[in-house]
Amino acid sequence: MPRTAATPHEDSLYTFMTSDHARLETVFERLLDAMELGAPDARALWTELDRGLLSHLEAEERYVLPAFATVDRLAAREILRDHAQIREQLLELGVAMDLHMLRYEHSQEFIRVLRSHAAREDKLLYQWADTRLDAHLRAAARQHAVAH
Repeated sequence: MPRTAATPHEDSLYTFMTSDHARLETVFERLLDAMELGAPDARALWTELDRGLLSHLEAEERYVLPAFATVDRLAAREILRDHAQIREQLLELGVAMDLHMLRYEHSQEFIRVLRSHAAREDKLLYQWADTRLDAHLRAAARQHAVAH
């Protein structure tokens, strides 16, 4: 049975996913710092960012967006389009990283895209999910986002 008001419960998808957005942004910032310093952990940070971001997107697409699309199909499609753009940019940045050609300007643009997308999801998708999405789906989304 869906709750009628979002509360900061342990099963709050809003709290979990917004925290995950912040975690991913921190990893990206650490990656940029490591690259600027020529630190050897840059590759590991890239892998952490890549895996974390893809798991986050997959969790939304598998557990949250199908139900959300029954309520707001247009917004769900726009979020999916954003996800496709994010994946494309992530792939391009990954290739640039492998070739040691990742540029700060492109990285900053990617962070801007991620921040804008995250703000939209925070306001629209996660608040909806906390009030309307089945608790089992909320739990599955959280588990998927951290397990992959």
